[in-house]
Amino acid sequence: MIPRTITLFRTRFLLAVLALVVWAAPVGAAVDLEAMDELTPGEQYRQLSLLMLVTSGTDPALLELLRPIEERQAGSGAPELALDDYVTPLIRIVDQDTLLASAAGLFRYARENSQAIQERLTAIAREHPILISMLDVNEMAADAIIIRNAIADSIEYSDVIDDPAAGERLQAFRGQTIYLRNMMEYNIFQEELASITNEAILDLGGRLDAYQRMFEDDVDPDLIKRRVESAEIMNQQTGSRYEDQAMARNAELLMMLILMESQVR
Repeated sequence: MIPRTITLFRTRFLLAVLALVVWAAPVGAAVDLEAMDELTPGEQYRQLSLLMLVTSGTDPALLELLRPIEERQAGSGAPELALDDYVTPLIRIVDQDTLLASAAGLFRYARENSQAIQERLTAIAREHPILISMLDVNEMAADAIIIRNAIADSIEYSDVIDDPAAGERLQAFRGQTIYLRNMMEYNIFQEELASITNEAILDLGGRLDAYQRMFEDDVDPDLIKRRVESAEIMNQQTGSRYEDQAMARNAELLMMLILMESQVR
């Protein structure tokens, strides 16, 4: 069994990754969409997507659960953490309250600015289709799952877990994370299935060509061609153009967010 001290260290280190979506904003400070204009479109999209996947579907009661930590941090006079602080050895000695207060701030900001963030994501996808078509939504979801699990573990080791409602709130948050993982695994399965199907179509076309050469008199080449073309159209990957691919990626991300929000009770 992993010692508690090692588990705490690992949890704090993983939760530090959460700060990457804040783009150098100090703990307790609001994420500024305008400040993100200085980032490349691809990095803006990645960070905003990760922010939404980490915070989407969060029960409002979880924010209330973390409020004492936020208030404690606000009055503690603790130094604010810049982004660079999160990638240095100093993060290993950051206290639990600082990390959870940062997470609570992100939850709150994402809830209050959800519409604006989603509009920014869609606009970036339309304006920079080639960049966005290259992003892997499933990879971002995997990162979000790691961060959400780290937040949940950190809550479990904090004093807020003594709240009578904490167990239910924490279970709901973990349930949302499992739901996100299931959606990610389903997307991966669909992509693998589509790849297999496309390979099968190519293989089918090659075999039919061979049959045609063997039985030229018995095979209608036009019929074969039409049927293979029909199969290709039916199983064509979404995104034959960069624009389609980018919007498909964006739609996939927004669908994840919508489905996660729909699970909030």
